[in-house]
Amino acid sequence: MTGLTAGARRLVKAAASVSPVRSMAVHQPQNQTLSLPDKDAQYSRIWYTGRTKAGIRITPDNAVTISAVWACIRFLSQSIAALPWNVIDDATKKPVSLSVPAQSVLQRPSKEYSSLQFRETLMHWVLRWGNGYGEIERDVLGRPIGMHPIHPCRVCVMRDPVSYEIYYAVDNGGGRPPVMIEFMNMFHLRGMGEGVVGMNVIAYAAESLGWAKAVQMFGAGFFGEGATPAGVVTMKKPLTPDGLAALKKEFQKVYSGAKNAGKTAFLDNDMEYKPLTVDPDKGQFIETNQFLIDEVCRWFGVPPHKIYKLLNATFSNIEHQSIEVVTDSLRPWARRFEDEAKFKLLGQNRAGYSNKINLKGLLTGDTKTRLDWYRGLREIGIFSANDILDLEDMPLNSEEDGGEKRVMQSQYTTMDKIGEVPTAVDGSAAAVPAAPAEDPEEDPADPVEDPTPEQDQAAARELARRANMAASGAATLEYVNSLYGC
Repeated sequence: MTGLTAGARRLVKAAASVSPVRSMAVHQPQNQTLSLPDKDAQYSRIWYTGRTKAGIRITPDNAVTISAVWACIRFLSQSIAALPWNVIDDATKKPVSLSVPAQSVLQRPSKEYSSLQFRETLMHWVLRWGNGYGEIERDVLGRPIGMHPIHPCRVCVMRDPVSYEIYYAVDNGGGRPPVMIEFMNMFHLRGMGEGVVGMNVIAYAAESLGWAKAVQMFGAGFFGEGATPAGVVTMKKPLTPDGLAALKKEFQKVYSGAKNAGKTAFLDNDMEYKPLTVDPDKGQFIETNQFLIDEVCRWFGVPPHKIYKLLNATFSNIEHQSIEVVTDSLRPWARRFEDEAKFKLLGQNRAGYSNKINLKGLLTGDTKTRLDWYRGLREIGIFSANDILDLEDMPLNSEEDGGEKRVMQSQYTTMDKIGEVPTAVDGSAAAVPAAPAEDPEEDPADPVEDPTPEQDQAAARELARRANMAASGAATLEYVNSLYGC
């Protein structure tokens, strides 16, 4: 048991007759004496990474000091944690009330953790260790009433050699015996793996991360203490060992480091300073940093533009790249949460309930795209006004205002209905509007009466007025033409 942690050694004593679960085996023979592996062994086929070829030892703790690793973990953890997660009624397709125990747990897993903090914690654990754990607390009826995160270093996945059932051994430290938690009482979020435990991404990516860490340390040393000598001091007369040591100490104190760059050196004893230059193009320092960002992103499945590397991104494709992030990077992680909650929180008798992490808010695009999408679904009767308002987090309209009504253009019909007589609501033929009835008092055969003398005089005056206006207009037009020589 050389190399095991103190917690693992305690688990070994308590689990002499049980089998540890590894990514390499489903179970072990019952008559074999077994011991618990350490935390690296049970999560990965890479038992011990040690120092990488770059000379750097990579662990889940120091890996996050690499900015690209931190950014990838932060993006995936916070993106999944910030999305709405609800128990959905399969009949109405709407979230249920908090009276459903699983819904209450999803909204507030415990007093110490909100829904966002719980998912964020499990996500960054699974990205660093390959697994994230949370103990499910239940009432006397077996209904979930809370979930409590447990650090992966404290948990060892075990399999009973008789029943082959999975359970979890949790080390509580302080010399106390480990606590065994049943399979159904542990919310286990696992990453990509070949068994019931996820693979430790940090262990598999150790060489790439070690390279990135070495470049980071080189850059810090180059600008901080001088990884490459800035110059050479030569002298015509030899110095005693004490004099040479004093000179080196003085130079390090006065001229080394970024804050002392550019200072003037004062020399004596026939000394001569010869500066050394560094060719940045040959060093390829910036290019190496850019490449290593892409290298880290490949390990975590995060597009570079999501961790603020925008060298290859344009305004014409950034929206489509953001949609691809949802479908390719975030959706698999959301599905892992949903599947585990469906089985262990809702149980096999789900009573018509399911759970869903809503990704629609990340797929809507810009304002114009959302407007076109809402209009299209509204015109064919899929969305009501309240459905659109709910997606935009705006106050809903009341039923009296028609907020729940679904509308459709009246000219929409099916191909077989074209040319048919329209029917009423009750199924009978709709009444065709009749032509307006003629007035029985009017008889087209009646003779037209002659106008009175007063009507004749009024008509004559109107004709004379119009003639005068026409004559005046003609005279005005002739005058204008004469002025302009037309």
